[in-house]
Amino acid sequence: MIVRAAIKYLLYPGDDTGGEVILPLHRHCDGEKILKTLGFEIGDFKILEQGFLTDKGEFLDRATAADHAYECGQLVETAEEPRIDMLMSEDLW
Repeated sequence: MIVRAAIKYLLYPGDDTGGEVILPLHRHCDGEKILKTLGFEIGDFKILEQGFLTDKGEFLDRATAADHAYECGQLVETAEEPRIDMLMSEDLW
């Protein structure tokens, strides 16, 4: 089951002190605001990928997350709501 939006970041790109982190979010648009609140500035981080977290803590890209949401019953394909191929947080909450 998809439980959170998430963004995979590279902190301090080009610097050996940084690394990849996954930031769980309510909506993808919140990521930069949260990093700035934590003291990061533009240039201190780079977005590697937007996706989602499962209830098991697994990071899924948008396409894989869409498939997962259908498999878990979070999304249902109907004539009025055709199957999507890229999950957006608005599709779930």
